[in-house]
Amino acid sequence: MLLFMNKGMTTEYCFAAMEKLLSVLYGASGIVSALLYLPQVFRYHRDRHACLSISLFSWSGWIVIGTITFLYAAFGARNPLFASVAGLNVMAQSTVLAYGIRARLKASSPP
Repeated sequence: MLLFMNKGMTTEYCFAAMEKLLSVLYGASGIVSALLYLPQVFRYHRDRHACLSISLFSWSGWIVIGTITFLYAAFGARNPLFASVAGLNVMAQSTVLAYGIRARLKASSPP
């Protein structure tokens, strides 16, 4: 932290600036993280056979963990940014899971 301090800057100011920067980066990384699901979702939309490889167990587990994270962020930490990032990820994960469930239902139904 001393590396970033100019003459006259207090430690508290530097920590506040670093906290602000990390908050902006965290919010941006959450949006980027959700956007990174899009290429995979588009692939699932174009290639129904690829959807059969989706692990329903793994994606369901990640959704449960993400939902717990969202609930903690919203009601425990009361942090809207944290809750928004967690919520975006749960929505993206749920989209992938929905493709996997739909593919299995279509594969098991008679033609």
